[in-house]
Amino acid sequence: MRKLLSNFSAFTFLTICFSFFLLQGCQREIDGGTGGPGPGGGPAVNDNEMVVAGVRGVVIDENNQPVQGATVTSGTSNTTTDRYGVFRFNNINLSKANGYVKVNKPGYFTGSRTFVSTPGRTHNVRIRLLPKSNTGNFAGGAGGTVSLPGGGKLSMPASAVTDAGGNAYTGTVNIAMTWIDPTSPNLAEILIGDLRGVTTGGEERGLETFGMLGVEMTGPGGQPLKIATGKTAELTFPIPAALQANAPATIDMWHFDETKGRWIQEGTATKTGNNYVALVSHFSFWNCDAPFPLINLCMTLVGEGNAPLNNVQVRIKRQNGSYGTGWTDSTGSLCGKVPKNEALVLQVLDQCNNAIFSQNIGPFSADANLGNITVALPPSNNLIITGTITNCANTNVTNGTAIVYTGGSHSYSVPVNNGGFSLTVLRCGSGALNFSVIGVDNSTSQQSLPVSGSGTSGTVNVGTIQACGTSSLQFAEYIIDGTPYNFSAPPDQFNCVDSSGTWGPYPNKTIFWGFKGTGNTAVGSFNLYFANNQQPGTYPIESGTMQYTASVQALQFAGPNPVVNITSYGNPGSFIEGNFTEVMIVSGTPKTVSCTFRIRRN
Repeated sequence: MRKLLSNFSAFTFLTICFSFFLLQGCQREIDGGTGGPGPGGGPAVNDNEMVVAGVRGVVIDENNQPVQGATVTSGTSNTTTDRYGVFRFNNINLSKANGYVKVNKPGYFTGSRTFVSTPGRTHNVRIRLLPKSNTGNFAGGAGGTVSLPGGGKLSMPASAVTDAGGNAYTGTVNIAMTWIDPTSPNLAEILIGDLRGVTTGGEERGLETFGMLGVEMTGPGGQPLKIATGKTAELTFPIPAALQANAPATIDMWHFDETKGRWIQEGTATKTGNNYVALVSHFSFWNCDAPFPLINLCMTLVGEGNAPLNNVQVRIKRQNGSYGTGWTDSTGSLCGKVPKNEALVLQVLDQCNNAIFSQNIGPFSADANLGNITVALPPSNNLIITGTITNCANTNVTNGTAIVYTGGSHSYSVPVNNGGFSLTVLRCGSGALNFSVIGVDNSTSQQSLPVSGSGTSGTVNVGTIQACGTSSLQFAEYIIDGTPYNFSAPPDQFNCVDSSGTWGPYPNKTIFWGFKGTGNTAVGSFNLYFANNQQPGTYPIESGTMQYTASVQALQFAGPNPVVNITSYGNPGSFIEGNFTEVMIVSGTPKTVSCTFRIRRN
């Protein structure tokens, strides 16, 4: 079956033959742009209008396992994934037309997701990283060919490689390459960005994809290499058997611009046998797509008792079997872009990507809002997790959150209403679903320890969870020449993860980060990387930096053997507390710096 891929948060629908983009988290119609008409008569792309919103996502690997310690970036905001693969940005600046997050992890190609942003909403995304390894190599002076086992090929002519500065390079060229199959059942997770593109005329279009290739070219030391000016390399894209009959003889090419978070139209590819062949002048991810017009579509999904369906995956199918997917926000709302003037089928998916609800919608000749859609869920798929969150005074929390983690690398953030919370999980399989819940009182910055539960269907009430005894506040205070430089979360953003590997007699490594400020106004950061045995003690620091303002930049340890004193090393969900006093380089001058911190361990 042909598939459409989706990016979420803004909801993106794409197809293997047709891709379309749908946005999440919106209860109103969203403009296609505000830059005035483009050369083709449609609105020109305007990515400069900003809104304040949030992004919550899960990063998984090729084995569907959570990726811990990945770096996630949106604008100048940074964070890392926790042990569940979860990251979150609160109240950051996002492009209204094209919100954008990137994920970096050694050994993987850069993952990304783009979406239409709605003010005040938290957009949900799910990103599966693609492994990156050496696919093949050749001598830069002679050129050569590198092929992927499952299809896809790069052919480089002689004398066509330079270093980053443009100087001719004749040494060994290493190629890392990956093909994204447009018929993959995981297309919605592995897609780069989303399937919207900007034409040569500056207009936004939906993209019908026939496959993507990602290529990176480096030297033996990992130094970046590029195609020489005036030269081109040949890329071959295999066309899946299910798509060959409908594949046009010539198709537009689009490259992904990692700076803009956009697919940009550039050149064409020609169908040769069961492949598309194109010449390219630079490397990135390349995409074979046919553009088509879009409309904006919004909806809100509710379940039993009119309860919003939070972070639920939705698929919209075309009559030809292609489709796109996306995820609702915490209010059950979803907005995005879908093909214009086509009859469509809306489907709700469980955690295993099985359709458990279907409804015909469309065609739509103009932007539309479907309002509330009541989803009748099969009892076997419908697990409702409820409970009550109280504060330290044993009264109901009025400004709080219940964080729920389930199997399959799924997690949910549910608002608390007068102490109560309810989450509908569209589970799959016949066995019990194990989960854990953390209650948070936002007013007092207190949280509970994780509470475990299990269920198969119906309602599971975890009882009363007291968000008390564990402060949810995190801080790091650096004192330089008697002047404190403070990081505090909230509003600053912290993360702490365990790293693999041993260090001398220590079986564990830990790294934590903090970023001062929010959105594109972040002004400082710190990190600390140290060995330990997961209990209080004095441990060696491997590395650490701090930057606070323009006058306090890039502090680094000056001494040869810095150490940190860990006074408390809590279980996951609890906190690491400690301090150090060491000589660091402050604006070029060695100075004694004292630091005290309290960071939640993920």
